[in-house]
Amino acid sequence: MQYTIKQLAEAFRKLSEIGIEGIIIGDTCINLELGNKQLEGDVDLFVTSMSPIMESNKIIVVAEEKGWSTGTTELGTPSITLRVDDADITVELYENILDFYIPQELIDLCLQEYDINDTKIRCISKECWLVLKAKRGAMQDLSEIRFVLELIERNNVKLDKNKITKAIEIFGEEAQAIYDRLRSAGLKL
Repeated sequence: MQYTIKQLAEAFRKLSEIGIEGIIIGDTCINLELGNKQLEGDVDLFVTSMSPIMESNKIIVVAEEKGWSTGTTELGTPSITLRVDDADITVELYENILDFYIPQELIDLCLQEYDINDTKIRCISKECWLVLKAKRGAMQDLSEIRFVLELIERNNVKLDKNKITKAIEIFGEEAQAIYDRLRSAGLKL
């Protein structure tokens, strides 16, 4: 289902009211960077205000009190579907768990803020989105990287290759594999 960036901002305002704040780490980041006004799909939120795992029961109870539906992500963390006007927006709540790990250094390097309808929306930059996708390295991720690289080129959006390099180097021993995956997807580094 499609929704607008204004509806996204309203969803984030509602989440903030119940203590859930964080940084968008998924495809929504790319849409915001490209200036898209219509969005679709789940919103992947790296939660910074609480532990979605440790406080999952509280999150589910409060969400259901608000009339929102709940579910779980592929990692077993909670997700919330909020109704904003005529749109359902599903926000998947993530934190560092097992192999899913986003270092604070990467967040510090990549954080961007948008002010939409007096609501701050925080997300990672397109450069760091590429690095996180390449780190995961599934076939679907590499296809998404190729697609996003084409979008970026078509829209004359510039990539900060310095930022990409810094983000890759944060991952130490995994850096070479990330470089290789990005190159195989068509990124010239």
